[in-house]
Amino acid sequence: MAKRIAYPSADFPGPPRISIDVPDEWEPLTVPGVQLAVAQPRMEGRFRANVVITVQRFGPGFTLESAQEGLEQRKAALPELEELGTGPIEVQGRTWIASEYGYTQPGRPTVVQAARYAVLDRDGVATDVLEIVGSCGAESADDEIEAVRAIQDSVRLTMD
Repeated sequence: MAKRIAYPSADFPGPPRISIDVPDEWEPLTVPGVQLAVAQPRMEGRFRANVVITVQRFGPGFTLESAQEGLEQRKAALPELEELGTGPIEVQGRTWIASEYGYTQPGRPTVVQAARYAVLDRDGVATDVLEIVGSCGAESADDEIEAVRAIQDSVRLTMD
């Protein structure tokens, strides 16, 4: 006798529903492998500030510390990394690892990124890691990083 396995189900929870508040002029983007992405309108000669949200599924018991280790490995591979700060923050009653840093690729302008990671327990059968990365050009970071942080702070999650 066979049994039917389904997605979504209690054994395989569907992805979280994600919403954010963005400035009126920002535009939605479709990016392969990304659940949600938005960016400023294009301006010739300027880095286009953006926020990208991904969700990755892990086994039960995956921790925020493990997510931070992955973040540190990714940052270590960035050229000319300048660490601005990393640590836990609370947003909407959830603990996130937040990290802000800049990096410069040869021949390209410096990029400032604000990355946040949260771990979502899916009733003990899986763990989802929500990653929200905002990027802006260093030349306009003083103004744009606040918009990026506000978008990150506005995230709302709903899980079935």
